[in-house]
Amino acid sequence: MDEKDFLELIISERMGMHHDAFKKEYPLTEEQAAEAEKADQAHELLFEQLSAEQRKMMELCEDVANSEATRENEYYYRAGFRDGINLDKLMKQIREGK
Repeated sequence: MDEKDFLELIISERMGMHHDAFKKEYPLTEEQAAEAEKADQAHELLFEQLSAEQRKMMELCEDVANSEATRENEYYYRAGFRDGINLDKLMKQIREGK
C-alpha cells in the first residue's frame, strides 16, 4: 500500500465514522422515517414495473448520482481537513511570534 492508498483508506474510514456519528446525533424524526419508507416503497414499485433494460438504465443513473454525491462529500471532507491543518499551522506561527 503506497501513501496515496493509505490516505484514501484513512479518509474513507473517517468519513464512515462521521456518517455513523451523524446518524446517531441526528436521527430521523418519525415523519422523516415515514417519508423515507414511502420513498423506498415507491422506488420498489417503480422498479417492478420497468423492463430489465429500463432497470439497468435507472440503476446506472442512480449509481452515477450516488458516485457524484460521494465525490462531493469527499471533496468537502478533504477541504475541511486542509483547513484544519492550515489553521493549526497559523496558530503555531502566531504563538511563536509572541
